[in-house]
Amino acid sequence: MNFLEAIQFVEKSHSYGTRLNLSEMKSILSYLGNPQNKLKYIHVAGTNGKGSTSSFLHSMLMSEGYQVGLFTSPHLHCYTDRIRINGINIAKEEFAEIITTIYNYIHPLLGVSIPYPAMFDLMTLLAFTYYAKNEVKYVVLEVGLGGLLDATNVIEDSLVSVITPIGIDHIDVLGSDIEKIAHHKAGIIKPNGVVISHWQEPIVETVINEVSQQKNAQLHYLKKNDVSTLHQDVKEQSFELIHSQHHLSQLKMKMIGEHQIYNAALAVLTLLTLRNLNKLTISNDAIYKGLYQNSWAGRLELISENPLVFVDGAHNFQGAEVLSDAIKKYFINKKINFVIGMLSNKDVTGVLNQLIPLCNRVIFTKPNYPKAMDPNELANHVNFFGKEILIAETIEESVHLSLQHLQHDEVTIFTGSLYLIGDVRKILLEILQNNEIAS
Repeated sequence: MNFLEAIQFVEKSHSYGTRLNLSEMKSILSYLGNPQNKLKYIHVAGTNGKGSTSSFLHSMLMSEGYQVGLFTSPHLHCYTDRIRINGINIAKEEFAEIITTIYNYIHPLLGVSIPYPAMFDLMTLLAFTYYAKNEVKYVVLEVGLGGLLDATNVIEDSLVSVITPIGIDHIDVLGSDIEKIAHHKAGIIKPNGVVISHWQEPIVETVINEVSQQKNAQLHYLKKNDVSTLHQDVKEQSFELIHSQHHLSQLKMKMIGEHQIYNAALAVLTLLTLRNLNKLTISNDAIYKGLYQNSWAGRLELISENPLVFVDGAHNFQGAEVLSDAIKKYFINKKINFVIGMLSNKDVTGVLNQLIPLCNRVIFTKPNYPKAMDPNELANHVNFFGKEILIAETIEESVHLSLQHLQHDEVTIFTGSLYLIGDVRKILLEILQNNEIAS
């Protein structure tokens, strides 16, 4: 297979709507030589902040000079975005080569003794194989969905289980019972392992405490009062972390939003704890440098300064709440314009009720994804707010429409789905580049 053929197989397999269980994953991994057993993991679960926290961990470990794998989802531009080593995507040739190996083994079994793998199953098998082949020192492994039954949870051991804020998301799979969701997320905790968790609502903390106790795992919480914000603007921010025996001040970062300070603090606490337990070596210099150098596309990302244009992947109630807080903090006296596209399996009402009261105008559009909600249906959810509403049938049309109406004293934010943000980001960057060339 070439790269295009490999993608076609992945997408065709995913279209069957089935997925592998952990036993079936183990069977395929056994054929591949059990690559997952040759790696050291920092396993990251949660509802919000998984990707950003993972990217901070990856960047800080890189700064120490390690070869570090980073496995995240979804991708913004290309499938290869999901699988990186030291910030560089897997090559398309290697992607195709490993998918071909997997295909050759499972093809006779498909629909007979195993179901067609979901796309995430195949990406996980590919990632383990790729990282083992390249002998990376550490893998920052982000859970796809939940934790307990997630394809990544085929690993038997990890250096640490990191749990970011837990809320309600993926209602169609995980349901809307926060206690059950917490049990799924806490499913990544390993026997005699180490757990670092962001503070949670009480019912979630109870679950994490119980599972940690059952597994005899050492549990550490990042508490809100462990972190003090020192400086914030739309280009960078800094904070201080004081936790138990750890104290680092003037930690600077280019990612903005108060939530990113807490994501960064969780990542820093994770590495300091592992260092204390002699599970890895990392200097304070590498922590400072990695934190500042890190960037994570699509998370309250500044695309243009004049006029101000951001993209943000808020796609659930918690994410919308975080974005809402950032708007109130940074843009209190500015008019806000949203371009929003969402998936139908999300808490659409919760997200829109958080965001629409803050805006002057909203353009609704449709992400390029099967579960995308019709923009007219999104508009029907918010007519009663009395805002100016425009409809764009395609993402490209929504970008051009937003730029046509944009005044220099306004802020435009594209949000609602990571599947929207990737395409928007690509189109915006091309427009900006062309404008620079033209000028």
